[in-house]
Amino acid sequence: MKKRIVKQSIHIVLILSLLLSCLPLYATEITSNLEASMIAAESAVLMDAKTGEILFEKNSHDRHYPASVTKLMTALLTIENLKPTDMITFSKEAIYSVEPGSSSIGMRVGEQITVDQALHGLLLTSANEVANGLAEKVSGSIDTFAVAMTKKAEALGAKDTNFKNPHGLDDVDHYTTAYDMALIARALCNSEYFLEIMKTVTYQIPPTNKVNEIRYLSQQHKLLNQFTDSTLYRSDAIGGKTGYTDIARHTLVTMAKRGEIELIAVILKGDSKTGIYKATNQLLDYGFNAYQTFQLLKEDEIISKLPIYSIKSGKLIEFAHCDIVASSNESVLVNKNIKTRDIITNINLPEYLEMGVTLDQVVGSIEYLHNNKVLAKSDLKISNITYAASPYAANQPQKPTLTFPISAFLILLVLLLIILGTLIFFIKRKRKRKFKHKKLKFSKTLK
Repeated sequence: MKKRIVKQSIHIVLILSLLLSCLPLYATEITSNLEASMIAAESAVLMDAKTGEILFEKNSHDRHYPASVTKLMTALLTIENLKPTDMITFSKEAIYSVEPGSSSIGMRVGEQITVDQALHGLLLTSANEVANGLAEKVSGSIDTFAVAMTKKAEALGAKDTNFKNPHGLDDVDHYTTAYDMALIARALCNSEYFLEIMKTVTYQIPPTNKVNEIRYLSQQHKLLNQFTDSTLYRSDAIGGKTGYTDIARHTLVTMAKRGEIELIAVILKGDSKTGIYKATNQLLDYGFNAYQTFQLLKEDEIISKLPIYSIKSGKLIEFAHCDIVASSNESVLVNKNIKTRDIITNINLPEYLEMGVTLDQVVGSIEYLHNNKVLAKSDLKISNITYAASPYAANQPQKPTLTFPISAFLILLVLLLIILGTLIFFIKRKRKRKFKHKKLKFSKTLK
């Protein structure tokens, strides 16, 4: 009997062990910690696309050649300055100033396509002559466009970037950093048109004035193309660009979104093509699994209520009150180790407002901090002013007033009449006695 029980116990333990071994190991257990040594590239960065905060970095401010991820800046300036329906006519310089054998879709001198078609050729197939054609259309020349690229980078906060061409072929003075490229990618995350192009896996450019054949384009970024390699495809990837030259080595920019979290991963000077995709997945998995979004404020959310005073005879009199609301939606990406109770809220508001304030007037601010670092802040403004019935009667002591029902009033009137009648009776009686006394006295005198 005992042996049977022991055998059954052993069987149960074995079954439980097998079941536990089949349970999936979640990515949070693998990617909750990420070290620079794990990233097979010389430079990398993971950025919160909404705030620009760095979540992970490896030599993110070191200068490197960007190769074709340069074309993200070319796309940004094109989207900002041209319409999708504008026509581009390709010049001899645009086509023949690039290295023979480099990435191209075979445009001809004098050939015309739309800006929309050109952007698909630029971003999906990384066509270098198309980058030149767009540069000439925007700025008149390739050199002038390169200057505009650098100025735009500086305006975005990319201080360690210098562009010499719109395509990214090697030039000793053409460089950037992982951090700067993340800033440029962040600007594109706000472009619905760019993101719409990124959704396109395959694209066709129909016959043109110079070519009778259809050009077939395909997305080269493997995390964005489920047909190229289904094992690498990520459904949360929403944009990006590949790059490679012998000097720059492998470069990759990727934007991804999962729920409310938007991330940008940049890899510069990667060891291999498989290596940059692995490193990008490591960065994105770490960001999605180790961080969470806190919704701190909702636009028009009531934060406080304040009285509005006027001054009369040197005294403050409340004649209205108003709601104080947030001016914007504010959410922040924080490590999952941070709890709501760890975030400090500072509200800067006066005790009261004075007459003359108006709706939507900013009267204060609110900020959220963690470890003395500001996570988010917003202006506070006036909303929904409610006025008192009288600007001078508000909050003033009221004199008590007595009210009687009609029956009580009648009773009081009767009592008054009785009292009055009694007084009249006694007055007359007194007068009558006095008169009688005088008459009696007068008759005695006559005798």
